[in-house]
Amino acid sequence: MKGMFNLHLPSYLCHLTSSPMLPDITTRAHIENLFTQFYQQAFADPVIGYIFTDVTHLDLIKHMPVIANFWEDMLLTSHNYFGNPMKVHQQIDQLSRLTPEHFARWLQLWEQTIDANFKGETADMAKQRAHGIAKIMMAKIEMAR
Repeated sequence: MKGMFNLHLPSYLCHLTSSPMLPDITTRAHIENLFTQFYQQAFADPVIGYIFTDVTHLDLIKHMPVIANFWEDMLLTSHNYFGNPMKVHQQIDQLSRLTPEHFARWLQLWEQTIDANFKGETADMAKQRAHGIAKIMMAKIEMAR
């Protein structure tokens, strides 16, 4: 009996069995997992890592609840964030100039992290919103200089 049900899928269907289904971003735990994965890459990144480690000396224990609140508001409309991300990024820019290349790399890592861990409407929205936020931040930072 072993091997009796050995089905051969047409090549155009092989992708259906090659990887497990990824969840959409639907909970705060998903957002926290996303940022845990993202910051592992970002801290080690040769383009933007130094901003987190040397410029801001980002304390993830303090930062994770804040960034999770922000993105939970953005994606799940939780109304838990009460900060000013624009002001924070303008202060970072005063310490070390933020460039379009920095934002592009952040977005690239963000999208890679999402695509590796999530799939769905909210995951797509997270990528779209990040692009919109980055565009606004770059413009406002440039105007504030």
